[in-house]
Amino acid sequence: MTTRKIHAIILTVISFTIIGCASYNKRKFRKDIANIKKGELNKLTGHYSLNPIRRYFGLEKKDSNDNNPDSLKNNNGYFFLTNKSYEEKEEFDSLIKSENKYQLSLKIESKSKLRVELLENSKVITDTIFEGKLKNGMFYVKNKYLECEGIPFLFGGCENNKRRIGLTKIGNLLINEAVSNEGAIFLIIGAGYRYNITYEYQRN
Repeated sequence: MTTRKIHAIILTVISFTIIGCASYNKRKFRKDIANIKKGELNKLTGHYSLNPIRRYFGLEKKDSNDNNPDSLKNNNGYFFLTNKSYEEKEEFDSLIKSENKYQLSLKIESKSKLRVELLENSKVITDTIFEGKLKNGMFYVKNKYLECEGIPFLFGGCENNKRRIGLTKIGNLLINEAVSNEGAIFLIIGAGYRYNITYEYQRN
């Protein structure tokens, strides 16, 4: 077996192993969440503010920006949930008009399908449909992102992120993202990070 094939096998095995490395945590918002039960998925259907009203960061120490409006205004709920590229968000931000009203719209189309829409003055300007499933009181969106460079844990690393959504007790939307970025050189673990971040969007 050639060295190239061995590298490919190692990369494949490790990639599947670490795809679950980014792990969720409800610690920061456990007191606010209303766990969705089987048969209640339609509660997610509705219109929400495009920008969040609150941030929960996955650290024990409270972040001073968690409720700071200035730290929230640049977060776009549609791009955050759909995991669109930063360049796309920048392009959208350059076209957004202050006199128009923008909203995030969710529609549960079946127990495993979620339609996510970006509205401008109640008109749909872009939308995406995702597969997902209800688990632990939240809807897990199947739009994981995994990108590896080099040979993970030998000479390289991987970045992994994923998202799930839920509701607060007053009906606002929660979007929770788990992120993991790990790297190493010859099995010596290098710099990396893992975190959870959650934004709350007001129901309109």
